[in-house]
Amino acid sequence: MAALDFGMALSRGMLPTSEKAQKDLINLAGGRNIFKSEDWWNTQVDKQISSGYRVEETRTQYYIPKRQTGGFGQSQTGWRPPSYNIAGIATRPLSATSRREVNLGYTGKREDYTAGELADIERSAKAGAKRAKRETAQAETSKKRLRRGTGGLAAKARPVGAEATTGLPELGTGGLQLGTTSLGKGLLV
Repeated sequence: MAALDFGMALSRGMLPTSEKAQKDLINLAGGRNIFKSEDWWNTQVDKQISSGYRVEETRTQYYIPKRQTGGFGQSQTGWRPPSYNIAGIATRPLSATSRREVNLGYTGKREDYTAGELADIERSAKAGAKRAKRETAQAETSKKRLRRGTGGLAAKARPVGAEATTGLPELGTGGLQLGTTSLGKGLLV
Protein backbone atom coordinates (compact mmCIF):
# COMPACT_ATOMS: atom_id res chain seq x y z
CA MET A 1 0.00 0.00 0.00
CA ALA A 2 1.13 3.47 -0.80
CA ALA A 3 1.42 6.30 1.68
CA LEU A 4 -0.65 9.31 0.64
CA ASP A 5 -1.06 12.82 1.98
CA PHE A 6 -4.44 14.57 1.97
CA GLY A 7 -4.06 16.04 -1.52
CA MET A 8 -3.05 12.73 -3.06
CA ALA A 9 -5.93 10.87 -1.40
CA LEU A 10 -8.35 13.59 -2.53
CA SER A 11 -7.10 13.45 -6.14
CA ARG A 12 -7.58 9.67 -6.18
CA GLY A 13 -11.22 10.15 -5.24
CA MET A 14 -10.88 8.39 -1.89
CA LEU A 15 -12.22 11.27 0.22
CA PRO A 16 -15.63 12.94 0.51
CA THR A 17 -16.26 16.29 -1.13
CA SER A 18 -17.85 17.89 1.96
CA GLU A 19 -15.57 20.67 3.27
CA LYS A 20 -16.44 19.96 6.91
CA ALA A 21 -15.68 16.25 6.50
CA GLN A 22 -12.38 17.07 4.77
CA LYS A 23 -11.46 19.47 7.58
CA ASP A 24 -12.11 16.67 10.09
CA LEU A 25 -9.92 14.25 8.09
CA ILE A 26 -7.06 16.78 7.93
CA ASN A 27 -7.32 17.22 11.71
CA LEU A 28 -7.34 13.45 12.29
CA ALA A 29 -4.29 13.00 10.03
CA GLY A 30 -2.37 15.68 11.89
CA GLY A 31 -2.14 18.12 8.99
CA ARG A 32 -2.49 18.49 5.25
CA ASN A 33 0.97 17.19 4.33
CA ILE A 34 1.10 14.18 6.66
CA PHE A 35 1.39 10.85 4.84
CA LYS A 36 -0.93 8.00 5.85
CA SER A 37 -1.60 4.64 4.19
CA GLU A 38 -4.48 4.13 1.80
CA ASP A 39 -6.01 1.80 4.37
CA TRP A 40 -5.90 4.53 7.04
CA TRP A 41 -7.74 7.02 4.80
CA ASN A 42 -10.37 4.40 3.89
CA THR A 43 -10.87 3.47 7.55
CA GLN A 44 -11.37 7.12 8.58
CA VAL A 45 -13.93 7.69 5.81
CA ASP A 46 -15.76 4.51 6.87
CA LYS A 47 -15.87 5.79 10.47
CA GLN A 48 -17.20 9.15 9.26
CA ILE A 49 -19.93 7.44 7.26
CA SER A 50 -21.02 5.24 10.18
CA SER A 51 -20.90 7.79 13.02
CA GLY A 52 -20.71 11.18 11.29
CA TYR A 53 -17.84 13.63 10.98
CA ARG A 54 -16.65 15.81 13.82
CA VAL A 55 -17.56 19.49 13.62
CA GLU A 56 -15.66 22.40 15.13
CA GLU A 57 -17.82 24.45 17.46
CA THR A 58 -17.65 28.24 17.70
CA ARG A 59 -19.16 30.59 20.23
CA THR A 60 -19.87 34.30 19.96
CA GLN A 61 -18.39 36.53 22.65
CA TYR A 62 -19.07 40.21 23.24
CA TYR A 63 -16.72 42.82 24.66
CA ILE A 64 -18.24 44.37 27.77
CA PRO A 65 -16.81 47.77 28.75
CA LYS A 66 -16.17 48.56 32.41
CA ARG A 67 -19.35 48.75 34.46
CA GLN A 68 -20.52 48.16 38.03
CA THR A 69 -22.47 44.96 38.71
CA GLY A 70 -23.96 43.28 41.72
CA GLY A 71 -24.01 44.43 45.30
CA PHE A 72 -20.28 44.00 45.79
CA GLY A 73 -19.26 46.72 43.37
CA GLN A 74 -17.22 44.34 41.19
CA SER A 75 -16.52 45.53 37.67
CA GLN A 76 -16.77 43.21 34.69
CA THR A 77 -14.61 44.17 31.75
CA GLY A 78 -13.57 41.97 28.84
CA TRP A 79 -14.88 39.30 26.55
CA ARG A 80 -17.95 37.45 27.77
CA PRO A 81 -20.40 34.94 26.29
CA PRO A 82 -23.75 36.40 25.27
CA SER A 83 -26.72 36.82 27.59
CA TYR A 84 -29.70 34.58 27.00
CA ASN A 85 -33.38 35.46 27.15
CA ILE A 86 -36.13 33.26 28.61
CA ALA A 87 -36.50 31.32 25.35
CA GLY A 88 -32.79 30.44 25.40
CA ILE A 89 -31.92 32.66 22.44
CA ALA A 90 -28.64 34.58 22.67
CA THR A 91 -29.11 38.32 22.89
CA ARG A 92 -26.50 41.01 22.52
CA PRO A 93 -25.86 42.89 25.76
CA LEU A 94 -26.75 46.58 25.50
CA SER A 95 -23.34 47.71 26.66
CA ALA A 96 -21.35 45.49 24.27
CA THR A 97 -19.23 47.39 21.78
CA SER A 98 -17.87 44.58 19.60
CA ARG A 99 -18.13 40.84 19.15
CA ARG A 100 -15.93 37.95 18.04
CA GLU A 101 -16.25 34.28 17.21
CA VAL A 102 -14.19 31.96 19.41
CA ASN A 103 -13.28 28.53 18.04
CA LEU A 104 -13.81 25.85 20.70
CA GLY A 105 -12.32 23.10 18.50
CA TYR A 106 -13.64 19.59 18.18
CA THR A 107 -15.85 18.99 21.21
CA GLY A 108 -17.36 15.66 20.22
CA LYS A 109 -20.29 17.05 18.24
CA ARG A 110 -20.86 15.04 15.05
CA GLU A 111 -22.88 15.63 11.90
CA ASP A 112 -24.19 12.92 9.61
CA TYR A 113 -23.73 13.02 5.88
CA THR A 114 -26.66 14.14 3.79
CA ALA A 115 -28.05 11.82 1.12
CA GLY A 116 -26.36 13.90 -1.59
CA GLU A 117 -22.98 13.71 0.14
CA LEU A 118 -23.32 9.92 0.48
CA ALA A 119 -24.19 9.68 -3.22
CA ASP A 120 -21.06 11.73 -4.04
CA ILE A 121 -18.92 9.40 -1.92
CA GLU A 122 -20.37 6.35 -3.67
CA ARG A 123 -19.83 7.90 -7.10
CA SER A 124 -16.22 8.84 -6.34
CA ALA A 125 -15.53 5.34 -4.92
CA LYS A 126 -16.79 3.74 -8.14
CA ALA A 127 -14.69 6.13 -10.23
CA GLY A 128 -11.65 5.36 -8.05
CA ALA A 129 -12.16 1.61 -8.53
CA LYS A 130 -12.38 2.08 -12.32
CA ARG A 131 -9.24 4.20 -12.29
CA ALA A 132 -7.36 1.60 -10.23
CA LYS A 133 -8.38 -1.20 -12.65
CA ARG A 134 -7.29 0.90 -15.62
CA GLU A 135 -3.91 1.70 -14.02
CA THR A 136 -3.37 -1.99 -13.20
CA ALA A 137 -4.18 -2.99 -16.77
CA GLN A 138 -1.79 -0.34 -18.14
CA ALA A 139 0.97 -1.54 -15.81
CA GLU A 140 0.46 -5.15 -16.95
CA THR A 141 0.57 -4.09 -20.60
CA SER A 142 3.80 -2.18 -20.11
CA LYS A 143 5.32 -5.16 -18.26
CA LYS A 144 4.47 -7.42 -21.20
CA ARG A 145 6.08 -4.97 -23.63
CA LEU A 146 9.15 -4.73 -21.43
CA ARG A 147 9.47 -8.53 -21.28
CA ARG A 148 9.16 -8.78 -25.06
CA GLY A 149 11.75 -6.04 -25.56
CA THR A 150 14.31 -7.52 -23.21
CA GLY A 151 13.93 -11.14 -24.25
CA GLY A 152 15.63 -10.92 -27.66
CA LEU A 153 19.11 -11.70 -28.95
CA ALA A 154 20.57 -8.37 -27.82
CA ALA A 155 19.45 -9.03 -24.25
CA LYS A 156 21.16 -12.43 -24.25
CA ALA A 157 24.48 -11.20 -25.66
CA ARG A 158 27.24 -10.95 -23.14
CA PRO A 159 28.63 -7.52 -22.37
CA VAL A 160 32.11 -6.47 -23.52
CA GLY A 161 34.75 -7.88 -21.18
CA ALA A 162 32.60 -10.70 -19.82
CA GLU A 163 33.85 -14.25 -20.08
CA ALA A 164 32.44 -16.40 -22.86
CA THR A 165 30.10 -19.21 -21.90
CA THR A 166 29.48 -20.56 -25.40
CA GLY A 167 32.89 -20.14 -26.95
CA LEU A 168 31.62 -17.44 -29.27
CA PRO A 169 33.36 -14.08 -29.42
CA GLU A 170 31.90 -10.98 -27.75
CA LEU A 171 29.16 -9.20 -29.60
CA GLY A 172 30.57 -6.30 -31.60
CA THR A 173 34.21 -7.40 -31.55
CA GLY A 174 36.17 -9.15 -34.23
CA GLY A 175 34.27 -7.75 -37.21
CA LEU A 176 33.43 -10.38 -39.83
CA GLN A 177 36.03 -12.79 -38.48
CA LEU A 178 38.17 -12.46 -41.59
CA GLY A 179 41.70 -13.55 -40.95
CA THR A 180 40.80 -16.06 -38.28
CA THR A 181 39.58 -19.58 -38.45
CA SER A 182 36.11 -20.52 -39.55
CA LEU A 183 34.99 -24.02 -38.78
CA GLY A 184 38.54 -25.03 -37.99
CA LYS A 185 40.10 -23.77 -41.26
CA GLY A 186 42.32 -20.79 -41.66
CA LEU A 187 41.16 -18.02 -43.97
CA LEU A 188 43.39 -16.21 -46.38
CA VAL A 189 43.30 -12.53 -46.26
